[in-house]
Amino acid sequence: MPVAVITGGNKGLGLAQSRRFLDAGYKVVVIARSRGEVDRLSGDIRVVEHDLGGSASAEYLDAIHDEEGGLDVLVNNAGVHLKKPIWDVSADELEHVLNINIRAMFLACGRYIALQREAGGAIVNIASMGGIMALPSAAAYVTAKTGVVGLTRSVAVDAAQFGIRCNAVSPGFIDTDMTRAVLAKDPARRERIERRIPTHGFGSPEDVANAIFYLASEQAAYVNGVNLPVDGGYAIGF
Repeated sequence: MPVAVITGGNKGLGLAQSRRFLDAGYKVVVIARSRGEVDRLSGDIRVVEHDLGGSASAEYLDAIHDEEGGLDVLVNNAGVHLKKPIWDVSADELEHVLNINIRAMFLACGRYIALQREAGGAIVNIASMGGIMALPSAAAYVTAKTGVVGLTRSVAVDAAQFGIRCNAVSPGFIDTDMTRAVLAKDPARRERIERRIPTHGFGSPEDVANAIFYLASEQAAYVNGVNLPVDGGYAIGF
């Protein structure tokens, strides 16, 4: 049974990713600080509790690799957002955003390659529209997600010699509980956003999960180093 490791796969977009891999017959190992909503899923899934923001390494992958006999897919999904203009961002806040969004991902990519260099595999990093375009009052987040895009390209080049591909997905406006809660306070903002999206609607968590699964699968065997927007065309919209 193939194995997929998904950071932050216990809730939100990550939960949809876990479900997608389970439906395809994968064993899923979720890396998160808690079980979250994992119990809603059925299939071969377990949670390894780990604080990605506080870790100085990604050696949690070693134990999983030894227990499972390999790691076919790594999805670096865990991330945090910070809605603040740059002049209000403290050094501690910046460190927190960078630690989770890029540092933990950097370390996980490196450790995954070290473990899988004889067997090959696939890495999918979750970037953002913030890695493609500027977002207002989100300088720390945009900085981190732009770094994810650059990291993905570098890993794609360096890891190809080991049969490991690395790609990224950049979700746009996705209809999640958190998004609905935020926009419920300003319905007019949702209408403005939807008018800007060429497809005139928000995406679903399953849209993102399907894109991730494609990039991790053999159907994308010749796809390497791309950043795939899943945003209905928002980033190129009007």
